[in-house]
Amino acid sequence: MIVIEGLTPEEQAQPAPAATPEPVAPWLLPLRPVLETVQPGRVLRIQGQQAQAEFRLFLPQEALGGTLTLAQRSSIDVLPEASRIVVRLNGAEIGSFEPRQFGALGAVEMPLGTAARAGDNLVTIEAQHRHRIYCGADAEFNLWTDIDLSQSGLAMAGPALGTGSNAFIGALTAQAASGRPIEIRAAETPDADILRELAQVLGRPLPDEALPIALARPWTTSAGRSFARVTLLGSDTDRATIRRGGDGALVLVIEHQAGAAPRLALVEELLQDDAALPPPVLPQVPPGQTTTLAALGVPTIVTEERYFYRKLDFRLPDDWLLLASQKARIGIDYGFAEGLAEGALLLVKVNGTTVRMLPLDREAAPQKPRLEIPFPARLLRPGANRLAFEAIIPGNPPDEPCPAGQGELLAVLDTTDLTVPPSPRMRMADMAQDLAQVSPEAVQPATPEGLARALPFMSAFRDAAGGGQVRMTVAGIHDLGRMPLAEEGLTPRLLAMALLPSSAMRLDLPEVPAADAGADPLSPLGAAPGERTMPALVESNWLDRARAFTLATLEPALDGMRRLARPGDGELTEWFAARKGIAMLLSPEPGHLWVVLGPGAEPAKVATALAVAVHSPVGPRGQVSLLAEDGSWSSWSAPGLMPQLEEPVSLSNVRSVVGNVASARPPLLLGGMLGLAWISAAIAVAFVLRTRARSRS
Repeated sequence: MIVIEGLTPEEQAQPAPAATPEPVAPWLLPLRPVLETVQPGRVLRIQGQQAQAEFRLFLPQEALGGTLTLAQRSSIDVLPEASRIVVRLNGAEIGSFEPRQFGALGAVEMPLGTAARAGDNLVTIEAQHRHRIYCGADAEFNLWTDIDLSQSGLAMAGPALGTGSNAFIGALTAQAASGRPIEIRAAETPDADILRELAQVLGRPLPDEALPIALARPWTTSAGRSFARVTLLGSDTDRATIRRGGDGALVLVIEHQAGAAPRLALVEELLQDDAALPPPVLPQVPPGQTTTLAALGVPTIVTEERYFYRKLDFRLPDDWLLLASQKARIGIDYGFAEGLAEGALLLVKVNGTTVRMLPLDREAAPQKPRLEIPFPARLLRPGANRLAFEAIIPGNPPDEPCPAGQGELLAVLDTTDLTVPPSPRMRMADMAQDLAQVSPEAVQPATPEGLARALPFMSAFRDAAGGGQVRMTVAGIHDLGRMPLAEEGLTPRLLAMALLPSSAMRLDLPEVPAADAGADPLSPLGAAPGERTMPALVESNWLDRARAFTLATLEPALDGMRRLARPGDGELTEWFAARKGIAMLLSPEPGHLWVVLGPGAEPAKVATALAVAVHSPVGPRGQVSLLAEDGSWSSWSAPGLMPQLEEPVSLSNVRSVVGNVASARPPLLLGGMLGLAWISAAIAVAFVLRTRARSRS
């Protein structure tokens, strides 16, 4: 018997109190924003007087009775009493609240209700803001509500999740949102084809989203909290099961016989029953026909906003191409309220270019006479396009709050239509069309060592409709030497400079000795040390001045002539000089795309940006495209590309074919015209000489 001094026999006989387990933080099934590009940070801003944002939320069966949490805050300019945030789940309202959180983030909770379903759900957050002080378009940019995605979603205890397939997919979304990779653990590195197929199977339930996948050894400890992972395990049978790991994570265990490849069809069968939201499908506009907004699925557009922007995306056939002077047409039926302030405007835009500015400060009517707006058809592109209406309505007066119940300010009726002229079946080299033909099987790393960075791209893309004839190579900045750079002016150093951060390229400039201000009576006030203090016309000779004046005068004309001779986006070196990015997409040769990741790029985010760009008119185009930190794409098109005809030349299409070729290569048109002129002149001279010879004889 062990006797502990200081304790009575009664105290020694009592059992020790049970240890209290430390509380375990709940799992967060995240809100995944539905955007046309990648979300640059963890905070999503809903901005404007009336604005909304859409999110995906994957719910396991065990989470259907849960509560949605929003970590949010709003601008101090928002008037809470006249503002409202409405949350909908699959179209049904599940809650609303006044935006009163102005400082630190605050949590708002609301039950999911009966609209929730197992699988992917669509969450819509609608913000109805009103400014507490001002009224007008400028004031609306100060109205916003931020949603912190890292703290928003559905929280539930990890042990409450079962080991079903939809629970595992929910854990995949939680793992991806945590910023840590989804580990694939195996005793030996699996074959590249096995990893490609596994990445594709894991990503199929989550369309247009890339999974951050990494390879790891078994029996290792994760640096952070783990929600989901995959283990390849040698066994005497082929089987795929979902189990709970010792750390609480859901583990997809893929057993396979020794020396044989895992049967990933078993994993596909295990995960295929979980419903995912369908990818966006843009409505088609058939060329040669008039298509109304109603036919595109867009009802009459009405707004009470002082700044209003509404985009309407649609698709044209991939083999549609018009580059000459043909005209497309918008027939707009619209109306606006009486008494709008001076300067109110409605801008009609096609792919970012304003084709008409309509005043809204005079001759108001509920429905104005129909207005026909012709615009150059070359503003349209094969594939995805965007028609947009943008209204700017100043406040009246601007320094007071907008009157309550002001009613509708502007309406664009659903009878508004778009007519696109037909074209011959022609194509021009463009990575936007190539990107739509990328399939998971076509994704490959630049080197075997770079397989891990290519796995998110394999999970993001889907089987291409056209058979996936385009290859995609994923490279790092150190793999630029392997890329075939056929474009004039394209060098590995130029690409690296565009992807490296500015701090890595800082140059040490030589110090310039400070000038003695007292020795130069013409020195202007505030001249910096080493700055030129004499006017250029005084210290240079007349020949230099004449040359500088001539260049300054003729440069715009010369630039215009260069662009006329070689249509496109100018010299590639000049284009790169003004841009920085984190990743790049290039098309150095037909049917082959290269993705180059910068030092700070996350492969999963870049892969997601490329996957959603397939359905977006603002995705990468041309031959070179740069992804900026904010998720936007800047594209460069090579000059002088020739369109390819995919149908026989006939009397009905010869005019459009010649127009496209001449617009793509103006020197050909100029040379042809000069050639015809010389031939005509030669015939005329020969005729005159022969006539004179006959008359003399």
